[in-house]
Amino acid sequence: MSDSPSSTETLVLLLTQHQEPLFRYIFSLVPREADARDILQETSLALYRKFAEYDPARPFLPWAYRFAYLQVQKHREKSSRSPLLFSEDVMDLLASERSHIEPQLDERLRLLDACLQKLTPQDQELVTSRYAQRQSAEEMMSRFSLSRRTLFRNLELLRQRLHECVSRQLHTEGLT
Repeated sequence: MSDSPSSTETLVLLLTQHQEPLFRYIFSLVPREADARDILQETSLALYRKFAEYDPARPFLPWAYRFAYLQVQKHREKSSRSPLLFSEDVMDLLASERSHIEPQLDERLRLLDACLQKLTPQDQELVTSRYAQRQSAEEMMSRFSLSRRTLFRNLELLRQRLHECVSRQLHTEGLT
């Protein structure tokens, strides 16, 4: 048995490592999360088909972004009658702007993780349930024994606290 991973194993490792940034890139170009998830799957398949052409001396993510961009364009062509699609000019502008601010977005995510750790365990669970696990309001109202009004008020307050924490950390680290 060989000690070096197969190309499929290498691709799986790279996709696993970069799945979240790749999804965020796609989701920045399409308005619906479900579409972004479908496009991520199509992108993964396209990367698998073309992985023999990948140069491992180069960063994986920019290479994957090109495939994702093409899959977004294909999706856009298939859904051209949808009123929620961006024009091609807007999509090009979003992709370009995103590539310029990607380091800042990654930094904000790092700070957001740190700020989440400062919340109480109950508040962390509330944020995680809503934004990571995507639980519905009804599920959360039942689970946390909260009224709809209290649930959304608490989530709004937590978003404000997290925004202030991230902004303060950016300022403290001189990243604003």
